[in-house]
Amino acid sequence: MKMPLPLTRDLVLIGGGHTHALVARMWGMKPLEGARVTLINPSPTAPYSGMLPGHIAGHYSRDALEIDLVKLARFAGARLVLGAATAIDPVAQTVTVEGHGEIGYDVASINVGIHTEMPDIPGFRDYGIGAKPLDIYTDR
Repeated sequence: MKMPLPLTRDLVLIGGGHTHALVARMWGMKPLEGARVTLINPSPTAPYSGMLPGHIAGHYSRDALEIDLVKLARFAGARLVLGAATAIDPVAQTVTVEGHGEIGYDVASINVGIHTEMPDIPGFRDYGIGAKPLDIYTDR
């Protein structure tokens, strides 16, 4: 009797933010059979802003603020695609990634992080500082 091949489902994680890093970590500890994970992020690391206060206080180095997505993907058994997601087609169930073309998915999750936009309030730009990018803190 011929055994059926396991059904493969593609989970695509767009962005290497905190939540997707946790998903990848948990996936590595307890993967789901018949599912394949792809993590898409423009760079091989992602900043972890939760450690920023400790960095400013001198407890952590700049490198400690970065999540190593290469190492994390390897642990999770996931494919890491380095590039920016530029389009999502929910009908065709594809994500277009700069330099990589289209990547198919059954389930996609978007976690691209925050993009600080300073409000147009008098004095805010003089005294307010956005949370990201982290380099405005770490380069000082």
